Amino acid sequence: MKYFFKHFSIIYLCINLTAAPLYALDIELPDLGASSSIALTPHMEEQIGREIATQIRNSHQIIDDLELNEYLQNLGYSLVANSDDAYQNFHFFLISSKQINAFATPGGVIAVYSGLFLTTDTESELASVIGHEIAHVTQRHLARSFEKANLLSVPIMAGMLAGILLGVASGSGDVGVASALGLSAAGQQAQINYTRANEKEADRIGMTYLSRSGYDPSGMPGFFQKLERKNRYGGKNYPEFLRTHPVTINRIAEAAQRAEQYKKEMVRFNNPINYNLMKAKLTVLSTSNINRTKQYFKAKINLQDLKPADLEQQPENYYGYALALFIARDYQQAINLFKKLHQSDPANNSYIVALAKSYIASDDPLLVKKGMKLFVDALKNRPYNIILTVNYAYALLQSGEIKQSIEILESYNKNNFKHPAVYKLLSTAWGKNKNLVKAHIAEAEYYYLSGLLPAAITQLDIARKITKRNDFYTLSRIDARKQALEDEKELYELTEF
Repeated sequence: MKYFFKHFSIIYLCINLTAAPLYALDIELPDLGASSSIALTPHMEEQIGREIATQIRNSHQIIDDLELNEYLQNLGYSLVANSDDAYQNFHFFLISSKQINAFATPGGVIAVYSGLFLTTDTESELASVIGHEIAHVTQRHLARSFEKANLLSVPIMAGMLAGILLGVASGSGDVGVASALGLSAAGQQAQINYTRANEKEADRIGMTYLSRSGYDPSGMPGFFQKLERKNRYGGKNYPEFLRTHPVTINRIAEAAQRAEQYKKEMVRFNNPINYNLMKAKLTVLSTSNINRTKQYFKAKINLQDLKPADLEQQPENYYGYALALFIARDYQQAINLFKKLHQSDPANNSYIVALAKSYIASDDPLLVKKGMKLFVDALKNRPYNIILTVNYAYALLQSGEIKQSIEILESYNKNNFKHPAVYKLLSTAWGKNKNLVKAHIAEAEYYYLSGLLPAAITQLDIARKITKRNDFYTLSRIDARKQALEDEKELYELTEF
């Protein structure tokens, strides 16, 4: 059985329609001004957020790695929990793109590009960007720009942003902008830029979220300095993040002063998934040349005289090298290194999963058995860990243990919050078990949890069509679930206001 990481194509999304000229020390932006007297309601914002989240998911540009996505969710919600609007829905996405960029939209959509993630050097730098974007949402900066432009039609607002997204997905940002401008010309013109006042407010409030969540507030000015240097020396290749988030010397200085004040409030937050390991993993997943990436990590480590202390001091480089070996299908070398990493930190889920998958990918019956046992032993201590559960269930499915895979996934669903990855795998398992009705029902739940309501309803229609006519219990369940989804779809249908 072979396990392979998936690589995804690049998407680039920019939410401002008119980019101001960029300079090394200052960047001019039009003044946004105060909000109009007509307000964008929370329901309208939720509609916009759902539509944009749907467009992002449909674009297939999301990095589809459960561990990386769980890491981003943990980080994002640790900040949301300490925000001014902890009850708002947020949607966090990791998008495959070399661009150094991140964006937020009304309705709590926060997207981080892999290029930006890889540019950060610490978890606090990454958290500072996400905290800043969350602050844009909680303070309704983009929503207020729509209000000022008097652009209060939800379909037009969502269409503008979706138009940019679709243009980017086609490989031409100009196409997206033209689409967006065409829509606004049919309605009303809009200028969607953050003002200096917006940026200062997002800096101040975002830093509050950082310190409350236990991240080092100096991560914000540190990352700003890094972007400013790239802008100064990069010529035309300045970070895309600067188009909507201009950096000035004064802004960096203000952030640094504020960070010193907020450091006193820090209470360290422990993310169960290690930032350095996830950055190494993203480096491997994002590469277009695995051999070059393998050499990159190999140059950073000592394989000739490897000591336990080396693994403790720079585990991410050994982990990255081992992942590169795995991708290159050099399973035995990958196993040797993952074993050492696992011995250095037996409770680390990243090492457990990587070692188990390497054992199983080797196709050696004894090693496959070892890999399965590794999952079983780990799940005894963490029976409902999502990463361990899904990877073990997938391994069982690939080995032909379909019923056991289903049992594990069903057990997870009974005792935890519903997770789309569980339902996606459950759909595959029921399909292999020749129960197509349950397969389509599970697929419907996967689409529902992914925010794709029309697709979820379609799956329920298929399930109903193939259900036996005398199976009244299943038919009633499908009908009731479909009605609930229809009601929700109607509630969040894009409508004119």
